[in-house]
Amino acid sequence: MKKRFSLGIIFTIIFCFILHTSFASAAEKPSIEFSVQPSANEYVKPQSGDAQGRLDIELTPKGQATNEARKPIDVVFVHDTSGSMADTFGGVKKATSAKNALKESLKFFDQNKQSNDKYYFVPFDSDVSYKSYGNRKVQPTEGISSIQGIAENLDFGEKYWVRKFSWLIGYYWEQDGFDFSVGGTNYTQSLEYALTKFSGMRDAKRYIIFLTDGEPTSLQYNNRQYTLFTDGSTSGGSYNEVKKIIHEKAVASAEKLGMNEVKMYSIAFAEPGQVNYQLLESMSNKTGGRAIQANPDSLSNVFTDISKEFNSPSVSGEVQIDLKKFNGKVKLAPESDAYIDNNNVVHMKYNFTYPIGKQPSPGNLQMNLPLLFTEKGEYVFDNIKLIYKDFDGSSQPAVTHPAVSIKIVDEAAPKFTSSVKLVGNKYHNPENLVKMGMQSNEHNEFSIAYELTPSAVLANKSGTLKDIRIIQPLPDGVSLKSQNLQSAISTILTGSSVTEITHNGQRALEIRLGSSIAYNRYGFTPASMNFTVLLQADWAMNLVKMPRSTIYYEDSNFNAQSHSLTSHSGYIGLQVLLGGMNDNTSYIGDHSGKLTKKNDSEGRIISEISPYSKPVRGLELKNGDTIVIHYSDGHIHEIYLKTAIELIETQTDRTLTNNQQTEGPVSFKVVKLVSGEGVTYEYQVVSDEGTTQWNSFDPAATINLPESLTGTVEVRVKTTGGFTLNEEPVSQVVEIMKKVKAIKVSPNPIELKVGESIEIQIDLEPFDAPNRNFDVTLEKGNGTIASYTEGSHRVLGVAAGQDYLIVTAKGSQASISVPVTVIDPYVKLEEVRFKQDLFTLPLTDQQIPLEALLIFNPSDATNKELAEVVSGSKEIKVVREGGEWYLETEKLGTTSVTVVAEEDSSISDTAVFKVVSPDEDENEDGEDGSDSYIDGRW
Repeated sequence: MKKRFSLGIIFTIIFCFILHTSFASAAEKPSIEFSVQPSANEYVKPQSGDAQGRLDIELTPKGQATNEARKPIDVVFVHDTSGSMADTFGGVKKATSAKNALKESLKFFDQNKQSNDKYYFVPFDSDVSYKSYGNRKVQPTEGISSIQGIAENLDFGEKYWVRKFSWLIGYYWEQDGFDFSVGGTNYTQSLEYALTKFSGMRDAKRYIIFLTDGEPTSLQYNNRQYTLFTDGSTSGGSYNEVKKIIHEKAVASAEKLGMNEVKMYSIAFAEPGQVNYQLLESMSNKTGGRAIQANPDSLSNVFTDISKEFNSPSVSGEVQIDLKKFNGKVKLAPESDAYIDNNNVVHMKYNFTYPIGKQPSPGNLQMNLPLLFTEKGEYVFDNIKLIYKDFDGSSQPAVTHPAVSIKIVDEAAPKFTSSVKLVGNKYHNPENLVKMGMQSNEHNEFSIAYELTPSAVLANKSGTLKDIRIIQPLPDGVSLKSQNLQSAISTILTGSSVTEITHNGQRALEIRLGSSIAYNRYGFTPASMNFTVLLQADWAMNLVKMPRSTIYYEDSNFNAQSHSLTSHSGYIGLQVLLGGMNDNTSYIGDHSGKLTKKNDSEGRIISEISPYSKPVRGLELKNGDTIVIHYSDGHIHEIYLKTAIELIETQTDRTLTNNQQTEGPVSFKVVKLVSGEGVTYEYQVVSDEGTTQWNSFDPAATINLPESLTGTVEVRVKTTGGFTLNEEPVSQVVEIMKKVKAIKVSPNPIELKVGESIEIQIDLEPFDAPNRNFDVTLEKGNGTIASYTEGSHRVLGVAAGQDYLIVTAKGSQASISVPVTVIDPYVKLEEVRFKQDLFTLPLTDQQIPLEALLIFNPSDATNKELAEVVSGSKEIKVVREGGEWYLETEKLGTTSVTVVAEEDSSISDTAVFKVVSPDEDENEDGEDGSDSYIDGRW
């Protein structure tokens, strides 16, 4: 019977207790998988106490939001301004880190606000804060711009010297000061004041971002002041009494928020152990929000991530479990994350945000509902409901879960009460793990701490629990670091092991405990088992829950047993950190793929970029000026911290290497853009002409340098803003050689005859230009009218006509065009004629040259030879000697002389010649002594 009963239990758990219901029929609509099951099907009631049982509730959001608009939001920042905020955390004043994170959140809301959103700010210390110093104030305010103004004062502090008097030493000076971070820590009054900012009639989503760095120490209740002082003293009662009532009223204030549909996101901003995270977690869970541990490196991202969630559509609601039917036999256990109303209905709040086009956040919720049972029997929970509101805030029909049964019996197999916690390393808590660049080390390690306590009510039974193993599912990005368990009790470790396996298609740890547990009516040996498993986070993550684990074991009396352990408290979070490039700057990669540049001393975000939407696995520095981002899926992206330029020979579009020579002109362009928004680019040119001012320019443009530049030219480019590593410019040098500016050719113009060759001289200026090469061309083609011989620099006349000799310097714009005239050497005779129609010649024995009496047209005719000269009578004799024609006078009288050209016999002329005596010729001399041969006289 016992065996059949155990099999029935397993069958019931697998097929009845686990249920998935969906409130949306369309696949693209958001939905929630809703599962409720007992951690065990039976619990034993002790004779003198209540049975302790537990319902395990799991909610998993499905689907995505596409283009749904979010509801209006009311956001109240409840901000700790107590004295401990003046302390440093990570080398930065807490108030400064908190201020900068708040400003980043306000910046996001300002950029994404809707007209009907509302924002409030409630500072608190021992009560709601109202502080002023000069014109500076820290007090409640409303509106983003007003909150931004108050935020600037949060870390204000001033030191000054005060003159004091002592009877012993007289007057002296002592340093004193003022700081806005002063006072105690009052959760309750600040949250109750924040609640008054939400209008009951307003249709909006309601959120509180509650930041504190310490436990609550102050409370006003029933006209009494309760205070815990740092020296251990109190007001209002003993230390434990005062602490208890302060905590109870803080929890009660959170319950009020939950009842009024206000979701509280708590940020524990302190070193581990300095703040009661469990208290904040319980308070937040009661509202459907959550608690987050933050440090200076993660605080701004935490604020921004929360802000992004508020800016997304959301599905919120609660799981309701009605206990009325049990007539007080079932009660809510103390310190539960739920609250119970006056109708004995348990409420467990939840909220899922749906960023547009992305997976919902958080990806899973595991809730424990501890219950107390006053009597034995079977309890059927048949009124478990999932209540929700859609994106529009409209309430939808409730989804009722099938009945879940729990038996309270006299005797059952021993169970393990459990505490399962995530434990960080000595540097970071689990939500703030850090991976250093690409290296996995202690900074990204964490542990799961298991505390197992066997319990049972056994009547005269003894037995053994053996083959104890735990199956712990692993989320993506978490892996086993060490296969050795760690425990303060060495005997537990004997034969123990932990390995990574695949369980039901999911990566999981199998933890095997080598020790067995013996029991009898007096108890268990050992009475408890405490051990830890060392894990590591492999890539950036945020709000990752460790799935609930299940323990399996063999009982010598009850055979095979299993039940779930409590869900893990807290979240796993990791950021990838890269530093060392600048003492005051670090680079942080996160779960969304975003890379953030942060000023460490101020905790201020300098720039952000999101090149890829997968978690960052590692950051690697390359060449000192490039960050290589490695993502969880193997994708790689480079982020440039320094720009790079390329010099170009403009005319040829040839890329120039550093210090290369060129004839220019030169231009440059940016070939690496510095990542981030708001990056400005400036350039400067250093040359023999001097150094220019820094000039801003568009990095997408090609910048031309002046064509007049020669010699060594350095181009410097610097950037500011974005991910700029520093303002040291990058530079590249080029040697621009001197260019020929002018060309001289001699002779100019060039004139020559056909067949004639002359040497020309070509001079290039300046004379020290290194490239003195040139090209010579003839406009009408070499050899058409004239030709040029390169080696001898001679021009030859080829054919009569006009041409131009063009000389062009190589590597320069210099050029000259010289006219070239080629003349044909043969000139045809067109006319020959006597200079006069009548010539008077004296009768002498002299020979008169005939050519002196003739005109040849054209005068430069090639052939001016006469074919014949004919005298008309004997007065004049024609003589030819040595190729020349002469006239001789023979006797007095008149005759004619005719000349005929050798060129053409049709070319001829005739003149009259009168031969006179020499006396007659003298008598005809002019009175003024002029030539005596007038009217053609010789």
